[in-house]
Amino acid sequence: MKLAVNYSVEAERLVRDSVIDIDYFKCPDFSNELIENAEKTNPCYIHFGLNAGDGQMDKVNWKNVKELREQSNTPYINVHAVAYAKDYPNTDIFSSSPSLVNRIVDAAVKDIEIVAEKVGIENVIMENIVCRGQGENTMQAIIDPAIISEIVDQTGCGLLLDTAHAQLTSKCLGYDVKEYISQFPVKQLKELHITGIQADEKGRLRDSMPMTKDDWELARWVMQRVKDGDWPEPWVVSLEYGGVGPKFEWRSDQDVLIEQVPMLCDLVK
Repeated sequence: MKLAVNYSVEAERLVRDSVIDIDYFKCPDFSNELIENAEKTNPCYIHFGLNAGDGQMDKVNWKNVKELREQSNTPYINVHAVAYAKDYPNTDIFSSSPSLVNRIVDAAVKDIEIVAEKVGIENVIMENIVCRGQGENTMQAIIDPAIISEIVDQTGCGLLLDTAHAQLTSKCLGYDVKEYISQFPVKQLKELHITGIQADEKGRLRDSMPMTKDDWELARWVMQRVKDGDWPEPWVVSLEYGGVGPKFEWRSDQDVLIEQVPMLCDLVK
């Protein structure tokens, strides 16, 4: 397994100064220049901002996606399984009616098939997202393990498991996170994302934060499933802490990286 961390100015400096040791920077897909600069210090792979389920896949710049993938030797094209409440007006976000479930599954499958036509289904992985419940923008069905499994079964794509998304969803909806994750199509695991979740000043939980005791306990449990052979080895385990731009750069504390990257490395390696 390879180890990656979100690209940030702080992470780049620490790698360059040999303070932390990683295999890859995980880079966003919105800046070719950022990727070119990052690769001067360390190999990169690209995390694409593609969604499966919102009907926008035909608007993607596939030429740029393919160029970025080839430039960085990124093995998989990732998509996020989405079902936005705005696309299902006058429908309870907790609805599990067969007709709604079929619409959500069909929308995700259709979008994934578009990606598969471009790069081959063996190169496509699907990531679980967050559902916070009432008053939010995500239909609960899209985070249901049975529905995630149905999409994976119908398309043949792999699974990108985001433990923080699962943890956040579980805390918001009252699930047991280990039982929840165990129902995912983990036999198709290809990539793993790990990071912390913490409450903001208003008490709203968010991810891409420093790891807490609960987050480390979940990470150890997940990695033990892999090491015991219950789940296949993902090609990479990425610490999704820090980043670039206004949304992430304020939480790119080098002290957190200095402490937590080696801790995750111990788990992975």
